[in-house]
Amino acid sequence: MNKKLLAAAVAAAVVAAPAAFAENTIYGKMHASIDAIDYESSNEDNYEVNSRASRLGFKGSEDLGGGLKAIYQIELGIDINSSNTDGQGASADYGPFGSKTRNTFVGLSGDWGTFLVGRHDTPAKMAFYAAGNERLGDSVIDLNLGNNLSGDPSTNAPIGVFHEYRANDAIAYVSPNFSGFTFVGAVMPGEDDIDANLPDGDRDGIADHYSVGGMYKGNGLKASVGYASYDLVSEDYDVLQVGASYTMNNFSIGAQYEDSDNPGGDKADYTAWAVTGKYTFGNNAISAVYTSSEFTTAAIGDGELDRGGWGIAAEHDFSKRTKVYAAYAAGEYDYSNSPNSDEDDDVFSLGMIHNF
Repeated sequence: MNKKLLAAAVAAAVVAAPAAFAENTIYGKMHASIDAIDYESSNEDNYEVNSRASRLGFKGSEDLGGGLKAIYQIELGIDINSSNTDGQGASADYGPFGSKTRNTFVGLSGDWGTFLVGRHDTPAKMAFYAAGNERLGDSVIDLNLGNNLSGDPSTNAPIGVFHEYRANDAIAYVSPNFSGFTFVGAVMPGEDDIDANLPDGDRDGIADHYSVGGMYKGNGLKASVGYASYDLVSEDYDVLQVGASYTMNNFSIGAQYEDSDNPGGDKADYTAWAVTGKYTFGNNAISAVYTSSEFTTAAIGDGELDRGGWGIAAEHDFSKRTKVYAAYAAGEYDYSNSPNSDEDDDVFSLGMIHNF
C-alpha cells in the first residue's frame, strides 16, 4: 500500500510540476569568439578563444492579485573557458560560473511601474543601450569600456570609449511606457564600494550614488539621455550620456555622446562620441562604428590621451536564436605629452552567439 501511495504522489508531482513552474523561465546566452590579436598598447600578439558575456539566468513572477506581481531574476556570468578571477584581481579557477553576478534582484511590478532591489545596471547604462547604437554588443566592436569607473580608457574592447556600470545595492524604479517614453531612477547607498582603491569615508547615506535615465522608442526612432553621479570621496564622478538612432527600411544610423567629470576622482575630464550604422538584408547584416575620446588628467601630467578607432562586422542569422559573425576593429592611442607614444591595436574576430 505504501508503495502505491508513493507512486501516486510521484505521479501527482510530475503532473503538477509544469503548473508550479509556469511563471518561471530559464534563459541564457552563449557567446564565444576566436580572436587574432595585435595590441601594441599591451604588447600582445597572439590568438585567443574568448567567452564574451555568456550568461545563464532564471526569472519569474507571481500574481499577487489586483494587477500586482512579485518579480525576481538571478543572472550569472558564464566563462566558457572555465577560468575567472576572484573579483579582486587575483587569478583563480572557479569553473564556468566564476563570481560574475549580473542583474540579480527582487521586486514588485504593476500598472504603476516596477520597483526592484538588488544588483542592476544603472539607469544611465540602461539609457545607453536604449539608444540603439550598440550594433554587436560584447564583440570587438563593442562601444563600451566595460564595467569600469576607474577613468582608465585603455581596457576591454579595443575601440570602446563609453563608461557603464552595474551597481550593487541598487534601489530602482522603472516607469510604465507613456506613448513610447520610459523613465528610470535609482539610488545606491554609499556602502557600494565602486572603487576598491578609494576609502568609504562618510558615504553612509541611502543616495550617495544615484542615476536617472529617460528613453524613447517609436516611429523608427530610439533616443535616450542618462545621468549618473558617484561619490568617490575625493571628487564626485558625474557622467552624462546622450544618444539616438533611426531606422528606415533596412538602414539604421545613430550617434552617441558622453561628457564626464572626475572619472576615478582624479580631477579628470573626459569626452567621447561615436557614430554607428547597420544595413540588414535577409538573414544578414553589416555594421560599422567609429569612436573617439579625449581624456585629460593629472595622472598623465596634465596631458591628453586621445583614443578611438573604427570597426566593421558581418553577421549571418541561422535562426532567431543563433548567429555567426566576422568582425574587425582597429584602435589607436595617442598620448600628447609623451614622444613616440602612438599605439595601434588590431583584432580580427570570428564569433558565434546562441540564445536560449
